[in-house]
Parts: sequence; C-alpha cells; structure tokens
Amino acid sequence: MNPKSNPLLVAQLFAALCVIVVSGVQSTANEVTLEDNTILVAFDSDSGALTRLEDKATHWVIERRPELGASFRLFAPLPDRRYNPVFGQNQHAVEVKKVSDSEVHLQWKNLASENGGALPMTLTAVVTLTNGALTFGATLENDSPLTVETIDYPYFGDFNPPARDSSLEARTLRDNKLDDLQSDEVYPHFRNEKGYWGVDFPTKTLEAQQSLFCLLQAPDQGLYVEMDNPKPAYRLQYTFEQHPGVISGVNNLVPQTDNISGWPVHLEFRLCHFIFAKPHSTTRLVPIVLRCYQGDWHAGVDLYRRNDPIH
Repeated sequence: MNPKSNPLLVAQLFAALCVIVVSGVQSTANEVTLEDNTILVAFDSDSGALTRLEDKATHWVIERRPELGASFRLFAPLPDRRYNPVFGQNQHAVEVKKVSDSEVHLQWKNLASENGGALPMTLTAVVTLTNGALTFGATLENDSPLTVETIDYPYFGDFNPPARDSSLEARTLRDNKLDDLQSDEVYPHFRNEKGYWGVDFPTKTLEAQQSLFCLLQAPDQGLYVEMDNPKPAYRLQYTFEQHPGVISGVNNLVPQTDNISGWPVHLEFRLCHFIFAKPHSTTRLVPIVLRCYQGDWHAGVDLYRRNDPIH
C-alpha cells in the first residue's frame, strides 16, 4: 500500500516520528556532558551519576548503560551499627552544572544513609576535561557526629571492555619497576580475591600506595588512571566488583550477556579513599586523572613517565 494514499496511515507515521524525536531530546536533556577531541563523559542531571564515558578516537564505550550509572559511595558507621552506607544512586544532586566547556560542578547535600537517616554532609565534586585529561576532584564537608571512613569516587557502575570478545586487565606497578607491571585479569575472567564469606560479589582490590597509576588494558588500547598526588594523606585502593557473579568458581568466567536470570551483568570500578574524616571536619580527596591511550601497556606507562620527570 502506498502510504500517500492513506491519510490515516500518514498521520500515524508522523505521530510515531514525533515520539521518537521527542524521546531523543528528552534523553539528552537529562544529561550534562563534557567532551573534547578524545573523550566524552556525561552525568545525569538529577542524580549526578556518571552515565556515559567514551574514547572518541577508538569508539570504545567504557561506561555504556546509563541505568547502571553511579556517582559515589560513602560509609559512616553508627555507634550501634557499623553498616551504614550512603549510596549515590539514592541521592538527589542539588547541583549538576556545566560552568564552562571544560568543567562540571556537582553537589550532594543532606545525604540519605541506609540505616542512619539523613546525614548533615555535603559532597562537592569538580570534573574537568582538558587536553584529553579527565580529572575528578571532590571535597567532603562532614557536619555530622559520625566518622566517615571511606568514599568511593569516581565510581563507574558499568565498566566495559571494548568488545564482548575482547579482554581487559588491570596493570599496576610492582616493586616500582616500570618494565615489570603486575597483571590482574578482570574480563572475561574475574577471580574473587576476598573470600566467598567476606563479600557479596566477586571483588578485587589493588593498592594505590604501591602504584600511583592503574592501567585498564585491552589488547590494543587502554584507560590510564592516576592518583594525582605522590604522597597522599590517606590510603587509596583501585576496587573492582563483578555483578552479579561469575558462571563458575572453577573457571571464573564472566557471563557473556547483559543480563542473567533477571540481573544485570556489569563490572564496577571505583577509587576507594580511606579518609577517616572526623566529625565536623572538611576533607579534600586526592584528585583522580583519567586518560585514554592507544597501544599496549607500554603506551600507558609512557603517560606516567611524561607526567613524572623522575622517571
């Protein structure tokens, strides 16, 4: 049938097209983005969650599914109950504002904790993108009577390899030797290193004190993650958590689908700051710098050499 001969069909097609266009506008209107020639990063305008991250040069979509986006996680134990996390996904950001072409400000106040109600705390973050360097800085104002033990920031809720059939390794310094990096596979195999009795999901942590940088290395490209302070005032870890688990504890194989038994399959990657912020104090987090690169792990090490004249 020729659509032009049926006015009703034409009207229906036009209405459907309008819905598609409007839906596309709404999806982008709910994001605040930064981008240059190398990187695109986006944040949810309501929650402040990081929803997209892409290497524009290679089209590697590192953070892929907005519904799995995360912003931060914080732990503030109560006097009678240690488990009192604050999940960024459950917060409403009071500010998600693009202040320039290269800078976004985010802020969360009166943080809703899981077991202690609203806490008089303010977390303020500044994200900048300059010449391919994506920097995450944050400050915590703790006006509560509680000690904040840790903050996870930045927090990637859906960290992806470049392709389903690709591989991904976390590479860190070993004995401060740039030609001998430790390698820990995170995809397609993920080995739990915390004991099945100690965590809810397979977990792997690497110490930043022993390695100021961590390379998320795919076969021919990678993401360089650096702690932008050689002498931090506190401990920091690179943390990986595989949800909802692996197919078998024998082969440690990650499910090769987006969902399994109704649960989303995703790798969380976050920087855990052990700040132990006292009540009524202000703590500035060590800035975290990310850069995308092409090549093997030597190209990632070259970024470290370039930023550290000692090497």
